[in-house]
Amino acid sequence: VKATFFLIGLNLDGNEDLVLRMDREGHQIGLHSYNHKLLTGLSTADFYTEVGALREKLTDLLGHNDFVLRPPYGKTDAGVRKLAGAPIILWSIDPEDWLCRDAGTVVSRIQAEKSLDGQVILLHSIYDSTVEATKILVPWLLEQGYQLVTVSELIENRFADQVEPDRVYGYNYFRTQLPALPTETAPAAA
Repeated sequence: VKATFFLIGLNLDGNEDLVLRMDREGHQIGLHSYNHKLLTGLSTADFYTEVGALREKLTDLLGHNDFVLRPPYGKTDAGVRKLAGAPIILWSIDPEDWLCRDAGTVVSRIQAEKSLDGQVILLHSIYDSTVEATKILVPWLLEQGYQLVTVSELIENRFADQVEPDRVYGYNYFRTQLPALPTETAPAAA
């Protein structure tokens, strides 16, 4: 399966091999910020400290800079959209793993969703409980017939849309823009 990982700059030191492995395995790497600081209202210089420095560090490590951005707390404003230099990705399902920190609760909240087709589930890999939840959820999602992809693959393939810098893809996009799946037609009778 594939996923998109939004990274915090402070967590990179000592984890470079893990980030290289994520990239090598085809996961999408995203920017979250350097210090998990709210990006709205920042000056250009402060925005660079939070996002630009992380982008440079990841570019140096990975040799590419085609990153997406998930602002901390999902907060955006005109300044974030102007300075992002990357597609801005939010989510459509938040099981609040960051709050409950209980694998069973996270699993039940996701499994209770009416449909997960085309949805972006927000999870935080820094919590052991979330890691445990994914060990249950990934096989379950595959059993349900879902394909787990990067967020860019989701936008391009399921939504038949382009991933564009400084554009916000959030709750309303994933919940209301989902095209119907093509229906299979029965072969004509002879």
